[in-house]
Amino acid sequence: MNCFKTFLAVGVTLSASFFCAADAQAGVYECFNEDDLLDCVPCVEDCWTDRVSFYISANNYASVNHMESGGFNTWAFSANSGSDNNVAYDFGLALGTRIPIGCKCKALRFEVEGAFRDLGGLTTTSFQLEGPIQTYVVDYDDRWSVMTNCWLDFPLKNNKTIYIGGGIGANGGKVSIDDTYVSGQSRFNRFAWQIGGGVTWDVSQRVTLDLGYRYMDYGSTFVDLNDNFNPNNAAGNYIADLTSHQVMLGIRFNSLGNLIGRR
Repeated sequence: MNCFKTFLAVGVTLSASFFCAADAQAGVYECFNEDDLLDCVPCVEDCWTDRVSFYISANNYASVNHMESGGFNTWAFSANSGSDNNVAYDFGLALGTRIPIGCKCKALRFEVEGAFRDLGGLTTTSFQLEGPIQTYVVDYDDRWSVMTNCWLDFPLKNNKTIYIGGGIGANGGKVSIDDTYVSGQSRFNRFAWQIGGGVTWDVSQRVTLDLGYRYMDYGSTFVDLNDNFNPNNAAGNYIADLTSHQVMLGIRFNSLGNLIGRR
């Protein structure tokens, strides 16, 4: 019986090595025996997914942004209210490391991600005297975010991997508020967090495509308002709470250590 177990273990190991080598030659980087999905079968030595590696990725985001307003306008003696949505396109870069955790090439990825956020303008309700309702025009400029992320990879067949995770960090920029009667502007730095997931496809050992979703919470920004007709007079404050749903398409360059070493 012990001999049979030993023979079976050797057979599984050889089978895993065969599949990994065969798939690598065919351009497929599955590192396990697809007929033995329940057991942990380590990758062979030549399989890049079985080693700690570094990567850099370029990410493009299509973001649906949502802003909720708050605060109080003392000039009109009314509470600020309302919300608005818009669509923006952002770009970011991430530098990370991939650490295998054993079974089926599962891995943890830790990365630092920086992005330029092009939010543009939004509008919310200000107040109504006689005639139409006044609205605030809210403009964001020079927006950025820096996040520290952790992702957990779950490999699938056919070069694909699904992942989940999230991150924390900071975001900042400049926000300007104006409703014709009162206005204000401020530079801000706020805590931010995100969660998300996605699916990746290994085009080769060096290149991975990434299609993902992110929910991003940028936090609340506070802006002091002043009377446009007498700027020395304070006119309350405006609070902008910003969140975003993002679809991300990225390209990841793997094994940076090997690239630098030309191996």
